[in-house]
Amino acid sequence: MQYAQLRAFHAVAEHGGFSRAAEALHLTQPAISDQVRRLEQEFGVTLFYRRARTVEPTPLGRRLFNVTRQFFAFERDARDILTSAGTLISGSLTLAADAPDLAVKLIAAFRERYPGILVNLMIANAQECMERVLNYEADAAVTAALLVDGRLVSQVLRREPIVAIVPRNHLWVGRAAVTLAEFAGQPVIFRESRSVTQRLLEEDLTRHGLQVDPAMLVEGREALEEAVANALGIGVITRAEFNGDPRIVPIPLADSQAEMVEALVRLGDRPPSRLVMALFETSRAPA
Repeated sequence: MQYAQLRAFHAVAEHGGFSRAAEALHLTQPAISDQVRRLEQEFGVTLFYRRARTVEPTPLGRRLFNVTRQFFAFERDARDILTSAGTLISGSLTLAADAPDLAVKLIAAFRERYPGILVNLMIANAQECMERVLNYEADAAVTAALLVDGRLVSQVLRREPIVAIVPRNHLWVGRAAVTLAEFAGQPVIFRESRSVTQRLLEEDLTRHGLQVDPAMLVEGREALEEAVANALGIGVITRAEFNGDPRIVPIPLADSQAEMVEALVRLGDRPPSRLVMALFETSRAPA
């Protein structure tokens, strides 16, 4: 059964004849008759009683017409929804992010351009952001996760160095910078192993031949900052992540080579929707 055959049947039943159906579909009458005949032959049924001047659906034809009325009504609804989304007047977009500040700025710029679009923001760690895009749970993600899956494409949004964070009463407060060797000599608080910041710190320490036994393990940036604020040790975050907590002081790491790269990520193995394309275009626009 082909779509054209079903459409021809529906038009004949709706308009009460082959000629009127042909006019409605902008086709010739023989073309309409041929499509209906093929549909009947394929299933070995009769859908219309054909009389000299009238065409009337058979009982089976009436049953099928009840179905096609719903089918083509849903098709019209789907077209209306897609047309609306295509013009970016309405619709919704789901964005996962491990950098809320960056994601919110992007959403604000996007909503200024497309105020009718509802944006759902999901906060997760870098790995979870990637997984949500790959599992079709998010349309795109703002994340620092490494692109290790060939199905993904990305666009860099921000590059940030990592910095040490210390409590307000720490002896380093007031210094312009400290070295990694000095950092390694302090009680250091580590993040969870899936943290990109933690990975960058460990790579930096390895490059300098430094080993650190963590004083404490925490999960999440908020927990790290709270532990540092309560003088349980020191840690690292990116400069952009520092939220101005007066209990904490950020201090540059003079010889650090670590750099956090935040990117906008989407699936690349299928054409992006117009909404996703608009989000990427917005991210490329000057601030």
